Amino acid sequence: MSKSFEEIKELIIQFREERDWKQFHRIKDLLLGLNIEVAELQELFLWKSDNEIQQIKKAEIENEIADIFIFLTYICDEFDIDLKTAINKKIELNKKKYPVEKSKGSNKKYNELKS
Repeated sequence: MSKSFEEIKELIIQFREERDWKQFHRIKDLLLGLNIEVAELQELFLWKSDNEIQQIKKAEIENEIADIFIFLTYICDEFDIDLKTAINKKIELNKKKYPVEKSKGSNKKYNELKS
């Protein structure tokens, strides 16, 4: 059974609360932990050829992405940020910064797009 975004967030926070780990989750440590989890995802791809990348087990990638999401959830909890709302706001901002007619097929940053 698939869980909603909110249910997943609640499970993550509950897991932490049951173990009394929030006491260790100062923002500095959460940010360092997030960076470490991103590095672990990157490490799966480091020095790999395209063929070797195709051989990486999906479960390994999923585990690292889940760890990243868990750390993002802790950071959002610390600052009372609704991640879903933040993502939607950012998508709307990016639509303005990267209108389709200027950015389609381009890898240029928004301030380099031609008017």
